[in-house]
Amino acid sequence: MHSVLGVHPQVGVSDPKEVDFFSYYFDRGYQWYERHFSHLADCVARCDTSPSYFYDPRAAERAWGYNNELKIIVLLRDPVARAYSNHLHEVIKGHIEPQSFEEGLLNNPAYLEQGRYYTHLKRWVDTFGPQQVLVLIAEEIFADPVRSAASVYDFVGVNANFVSAVASERRNISDVARSPGLRRALRSGGDLMRRVGLEEQLVRIKSTSPVAGILKANSADIRDQVPPMQESTKHHLSEYFAPEVLDLVDMLGRQSLPWPTWEHAAEDMTRTPIAS
Repeated sequence: MHSVLGVHPQVGVSDPKEVDFFSYYFDRGYQWYERHFSHLADCVARCDTSPSYFYDPRAAERAWGYNNELKIIVLLRDPVARAYSNHLHEVIKGHIEPQSFEEGLLNNPAYLEQGRYYTHLKRWVDTFGPQQVLVLIAEEIFADPVRSAASVYDFVGVNANFVSAVASERRNISDVARSPGLRRALRSGGDLMRRVGLEEQLVRIKSTSPVAGILKANSADIRDQVPPMQESTKHHLSEYFAPEVLDLVDMLGRQSLPWPTWEHAAEDMTRTPIAS
């Protein structure tokens, strides 16, 4: 989503990507925050992509105090799948040694806390109002990335007819580099192209045979080091998240969500007798 916004000619993104001002660095002040957008004076919209804002209990009120006309975009995926992905991310970053999800879960309660979507989203909706909060579902973005990008552009008030190959590019793949030095070098070149506005060209270069082959050869699936989540754990987490998912569906005014966790919650709801 950061790249989809950043490639639009009317939108500018912060430098770096995750500023984390309203969560971790609020004490540094508004001027410090605004320096991350000082190069974007001519943009119609400016974007700060900081996932920490969603679940930090202080962030919504702080953001409202800064600018109550901000538009909030929230991207959600199945919370059980998100928890496992969170664990893979921690292993990839080197924060923990490769280990099973079950071991990681005992060490990191954030795997569950960050998946309490209704609790966290309600805070943002209550603060900014539903008209200023756009909720996107990751699985629906994967199914139709161009349409999803257009909905985001329309929401932020820029040309919604703009189409970029970036929308369909896979990002955040759970892998590790066989040669970290080669990956750093390639990413350094990619970052340079993005800074000078050549993101579209970068996507095309990465899809060409020589470059795509190098990227694939240098990639190792982290799942070769981390076993899949146990079925008993998956069932337990589905039970844990069920109340949040049911409340989320009501909040969004939807009939369902494209998540196995939603299916589990809905089945439980139909099986549970209602006391009279």
